[in-house]
Amino acid sequence: MKYLTINTWLLSFALLAGSVVGKAHAGDSPHLLGGSLGYGTQEFETKSGKYDAGDTFTSDLYYRYMLNEHWGLEAGYLAGSGGVVSALVSAISDIKDLSYQGVRTTVYGEYALSRGNSLYAKLGAAYTKVSYEMDKQEMDSDDVGFYGAVGWQYRFRSGFGLNLEYQYVPMKELELQGVNFGMSYRF
Repeated sequence: MKYLTINTWLLSFALLAGSVVGKAHAGDSPHLLGGSLGYGTQEFETKSGKYDAGDTFTSDLYYRYMLNEHWGLEAGYLAGSGGVVSALVSAISDIKDLSYQGVRTTVYGEYALSRGNSLYAKLGAAYTKVSYEMDKQEMDSDDVGFYGAVGWQYRFRSGFGLNLEYQYVPMKELELQGVNFGMSYRF
């Protein structure tokens, strides 16, 4: 429930800021919905040291409001858990069942290479909750920190878009790096 309230607040803020600042360039709607799935690495740090926590499957859902043709505000939800290698690592590690989820807000910047083709970056903050099992005890921690992504996208005239991005999310106990493939729709 806490994540839903924060996500609703971030979405409302993005809509309000977008309506005050201005519209996207003529002909394009300023509203986008999107999501991505990815794969990457995770490194876990405790008081006793750093652990290579293996791989991670990630997901990301977001709403973006474009202030103009180059800049936008984005609010999203991110989550992930260990992959195949992580399952093998957890068999010999003290850390088990590592997962995370959270909400994020970013400033989005886009540079057009050609009609439909562009490079982009997202910089902002994420509120995350990391959950895991250590010494047969369920543990979790909250953190507010950096969220960053860079990528390439292709947007079709229909408003449908495909993207490939690199994400970097360092948290208090967990550092994530991954590559995501996503789809979005401008409506």
